[in-house]
Amino acid sequence: MIRIIIADPDPATRKALVLLLRRKLGTNGIVEVGDVETLIHTLARRSPDLLLLDWRLYGSPAPDTCRLLQKAYPRLKIVLLSVDAGNETAAIEAGADFIHKGAAPDELIETLMSLLRIHTYTGHPDVDPEGVLTKGNS
Repeated sequence: MIRIIIADPDPATRKALVLLLRRKLGTNGIVEVGDVETLIHTLARRSPDLLLLDWRLYGSPAPDTCRLLQKAYPRLKIVLLSVDAGNETAAIEAGADFIHKGAAPDELIETLMSLLRIHTYTGHPDVDPEGVLTKGNS
């Protein structure tokens, strides 16, 4: 099961993301947090695959939080979410992926699927569940 933490100060945004991720990724392994302190405590108890981190999360500037978390949890994939598309460069410099909160839900899902290396099974007999051609690739 995919394990995701959604760290966003807005409960409505967290709930919307939970519903989207459950529906599109089929995971129930989602935890919500509303501030950096709770995030740190949650990370100490859980080992998530992915962190969706809102730029405005209370407690620490987002790029600083990313850098600290990546030192402590080098395998953790972090996606910074922001209403300001101008934050993308700072997010990338901090070692995180970036999604603008105005992006289409499918863009968010595609980014997460890519980060988590989830592939949609095509049902084709020569393609395995990872999307790799297994026959006839000479």
